Amino acid sequence: MSEIYLGNPNLKKANTPIEFTAKQIEEFMKCKNDPVYFAQKYVKIVSLDEGLVPFKPYKFQEKLIKRFHKNRFNICKMPRQTGKSTTVVSYLLHYAVFNDSVNIGILANKAATARELLGRLQTAYENLPKWMQQGVLVWNRGSLELENGSKILAASTSASAVRGMSFNILFLDEFAFVPNHIADSFFASVYPTITSGKSTKVIMVSTPHGMNHFYRMWHDAERKQNEYVPTSVHWSEVPGRDEKWREQTIANTSEQQFKVEFECEFLG
Repeated sequence: MSEIYLGNPNLKKANTPIEFTAKQIEEFMKCKNDPVYFAQKYVKIVSLDEGLVPFKPYKFQEKLIKRFHKNRFNICKMPRQTGKSTTVVSYLLHYAVFNDSVNIGILANKAATARELLGRLQTAYENLPKWMQQGVLVWNRGSLELENGSKILAASTSASAVRGMSFNILFLDEFAFVPNHIADSFFASVYPTITSGKSTKVIMVSTPHGMNHFYRMWHDAERKQNEYVPTSVHWSEVPGRDEKWREQTIANTSEQQFKVEFECEFLG
């Protein structure tokens, strides 16, 4: 029992010796080199209807993971309820497990949202096989640290804790909903530490929310005026969402709301 972390049978304590089989070493290397394979085979998520289930990424989610892996700067314009957070969390989990001594920031408009995203990552981590896990040094609602030196911090975009920290990868969730003045001061203080690295990454994901900083960055990315690789996802790329679904959704909300939340239009 001494090999578990603080009484949690799903977590391995730091400095727990593990003897790998040849098959496990092969799997470990395969996952390290292919974050899509890792997501398909080892990531578990909580589904509203079924509880804990294996993550079965849709085609557009696989494309996103590949783009996160290949490019340093990603900006994604996505409809509501398309599993955007799940997709990013799956990649961040891969990044933490298979890279040593990296700092990962999960930032959202509200600290509670960021902590909820970290919670999803922690659930997925607890359900990895023990031989794939790194031992745990710190594990709480706002942060975690693994024995390979990787740390993950969840905070609000405006948090002073984020200032002055250097991150290897930053996930900016629903960035269009961060007020303009906070977004501006965030970029002034945190951004220089990111761009100074050679391999640091930024993943910015949002549904549009008017003509603001996210709108500017998206259009600059489309025109290749910044370094971001733009990815747009259409609501119809989610299996089961067809014309009938569209009509039902509009009937339950409004045409205007659908245009913003699902067609991802920037309405001023």
